Amino acid sequence: MSFGQLPSPKQILYNFAALFSGMGLARVSTAVALILLARQVGPSSYGQYVACFSLAKLTSVFFSWGFDGWLLWRGGRAENLETVAINSGVALTWKLTLGVFWFALLYALTGWLNPATFPAPVVLATGLIVWADDLTNTVWSVFKSTLQNDITFKIITSVQIVLVLVTLALIWSGAEDLLIFLWARVVVASLGCVVAIYLLRSQVGIRFQRECMWPSFQSAIPFAASLVFALIYERIDVAIIGQFLGTEQAGLYGPASTITTSLFLIPSSAYAVMAPVMTRAFATDRARFESSLRLFLGVNAVLAVGMTVTLAASAQWLAKTVYGSDFADSGGVLAILALVLGLRCVTFALAAAIVGAGLQTRRIWAQAVSALLSIVVNLVVVQRWGIEGVAWVYVLTEFVLIVGYWRVLAPLKLDLRPQFKRV
Repeated sequence: MSFGQLPSPKQILYNFAALFSGMGLARVSTAVALILLARQVGPSSYGQYVACFSLAKLTSVFFSWGFDGWLLWRGGRAENLETVAINSGVALTWKLTLGVFWFALLYALTGWLNPATFPAPVVLATGLIVWADDLTNTVWSVFKSTLQNDITFKIITSVQIVLVLVTLALIWSGAEDLLIFLWARVVVASLGCVVAIYLLRSQVGIRFQRECMWPSFQSAIPFAASLVFALIYERIDVAIIGQFLGTEQAGLYGPASTITTSLFLIPSSAYAVMAPVMTRAFATDRARFESSLRLFLGVNAVLAVGMTVTLAASAQWLAKTVYGSDFADSGGVLAILALVLGLRCVTFALAAAIVGAGLQTRRIWAQAVSALLSIVVNLVVVQRWGIEGVAWVYVLTEFVLIVGYWRVLAPLKLDLRPQFKRV
């Protein structure tokens, strides 16, 4: 990548293709591994997994601190590879250090929660998976920020394919205990993390500068706050269902959430490519920034309609066919969450513009409103309307988030109306 220069449309498309294909294969592989796990252990044990995993993800901000988003933003401003190497070292050092304290916090939390839904061994195993995955995500973010997404492709796909193969081997051996599968995932995730860090060290470099640690921590605060609220409105639903409705209902909600989240890869891949591009465009060419956002929104709007209609129409069949008859009730939830998928396409486009324009701090307020609304309304709805009511709350909070993002961008007075050239 040429630092300080805007990439050409060809470079953008190449990086999107590399990242999308890599993340696509990874998401498919992840979904396959989770589907195999769900079918093997049943709704109740799978409910334990999704509830504990959601708890670990919700609290992971205490060690991840929004550094992945910070790296994308810093990558768009980096003047040379040495700066990227320093940023990488800072992020990894903080995540490793804070992770030790976070893991102790996670263990302490198990004493306050429903032990049937959040058993300590499952919480701790999922915690190790989340920690290893998050460190690997740091490496992904560095390569994304420098538009080296061919390397990201290799890291993402190899780890997830190995995970599927290990899961198949355990099923073939007759394993049915959830913890056996989870500890296998811990091993795979840890090895993937080690390989990813090695590739980062050899391709970009990892430099540690003590004087950069605290300033970097402070500059990542808006991204950490943003991550807190993003995790709340994306993960709190499963945690609340697990706590108040039990593992069976969490196990039915989980497959619908997994399928929807897997399909987020399309808009999220575009976001990962466009965020550093729009950061550079905003700093050097405001007209290019505006036209890029206009095109990004238009493409994502078309994707939103197509994906929502397709997923909603096939939801019942998909849930029953993929997960089995025990999970047939997940179809109704999946049809509702299809609306979230469509709205998320728009959310990602606006988020890329907000990060590119350096408005991350203002973005936090929109996310805070959405997160608070998610907690309050879910607590009101969950015991009366069950998992389908919780799914509708997700739709509501995603729409509120889009409205908030529009307000964040309003001071820029962007002209986002479609532009038609005269023939």
